[in-house]
Amino acid sequence: MKKVILSLVFVLATGITFINASSSNDESLSSENGAIEVIEDLGCASDCVSAAKEGALWEEGEDADRSAGGALVQAFDRYYGACLATQC
Repeated sequence: MKKVILSLVFVLATGITFINASSSNDESLSSENGAIEVIEDLGCASDCVSAAKEGALWEEGEDADRSAGGALVQAFDRYYGACLATQC
């Protein structure tokens, strides 16, 4: 019986703590005046991956050999290397 009562007290105390924490967060969020703008910049290497993929597919075509040493991978490596050397 003691365990049940202690469990109920613990659940009640934990619930009240969560209620108090969430109401204080709401007040602080509503008092902020500025908006947060998230800008995702993946960098030059990411741009080079996109450009190399597009260039390799244009050069070799969709049917090209996609194995590790295949024509598509070799074309991608050439385009990616050139892009990194000139753009980054």
